[in-house]
Amino acid sequence: MATIHDVAREAGVSIATVSRSLNGQTRVSEATRRKVLEVARALDFAPNRNARGLVTGRSGNLGVLVPDVTNPFFAPIVAGIEHVAQGRDMGVFLADSREAAQSEESLVRRLSQQVDGVVLVASRMPDDALVEFSKRVPLVLVNRVVPGLSAVAVDAHQGMADLLTELAELGHRTVSYLDGPEESWSGRAKLAGLRQAAERYGVDLTVLARCAPSFAAGREIAETVLAAEHSAVIAYDDLIAWGLLNRVQELGVRVPEDMSIAGFDDALEEGMARPALTTVSPQGASMGAIASQILMEMLGGQDEPRVEMLSCEVLMRGTTAPSTTG
Repeated sequence: MATIHDVAREAGVSIATVSRSLNGQTRVSEATRRKVLEVARALDFAPNRNARGLVTGRSGNLGVLVPDVTNPFFAPIVAGIEHVAQGRDMGVFLADSREAAQSEESLVRRLSQQVDGVVLVASRMPDDALVEFSKRVPLVLVNRVVPGLSAVAVDAHQGMADLLTELAELGHRTVSYLDGPEESWSGRAKLAGLRQAAERYGVDLTVLARCAPSFAAGREIAETVLAAEHSAVIAYDDLIAWGLLNRVQELGVRVPEDMSIAGFDDALEEGMARPALTTVSPQGASMGAIASQILMEMLGGQDEPRVEMLSCEVLMRGTTAPSTTG
């Protein structure tokens, strides 16, 4: 069985350089890291994580915490994180906070003792708690921005503003909004973007309710939506919009002839909703990959916070059409 000494000798580098390359540290050039990894694969070298941890003081694992593992919005984010982690021979521990800030705090506290760094996706914790945890363990936020912390987020403000602009151009002047969790940072950005565009285009925007981000919540709010008699409805996310679409169709409402419906996330695969749901598409896989790359840089000694804001795209599909009522 090949050893780290064999890899170092074959690659023509020191044992320390092999260790740094396998750990993803930035003090090694990309060319050297690739060479070491190629030699390690050729020799079928598989470093023992426990033994490596005794030398480096690291576990070789990352922690990822999401509010709800069943929500399809988070799947490409986690996939992006895992892709980068696997390329650095690191494992990923995934945990679910069930949309509860208190549960999230407990899980981060436990994870921080078992992993080298943590990616917090759509965190519901207050800013001061996140800052305190960042002092314990390298931490990167996804879809949340806190001053002084590294983060990757989608510009939900602009995305929702663009969506309302599209609806206004279709003649919609009365629009209902189904808001999401009160603790959601992106939710506040979404509502701000909607309000800004509504004022610009003279749209009567009404926040009808705050919903859990779920299919069931969309179904439950359907009667309230119909009672408002607005020409279009925008939901905090695709799951709420999907549930609403499902229920109003059962009640005999034609979409988009009688009502236009739109969501946010592009979380539904083609064919899951009929008609296909109009939505705003973020860059989920990109957010996850960039977050884990930033975390790798932090583990390599990068101290300066890095914040990446990604654009999103409005996808006008079958659930929206020109308004017949205004």
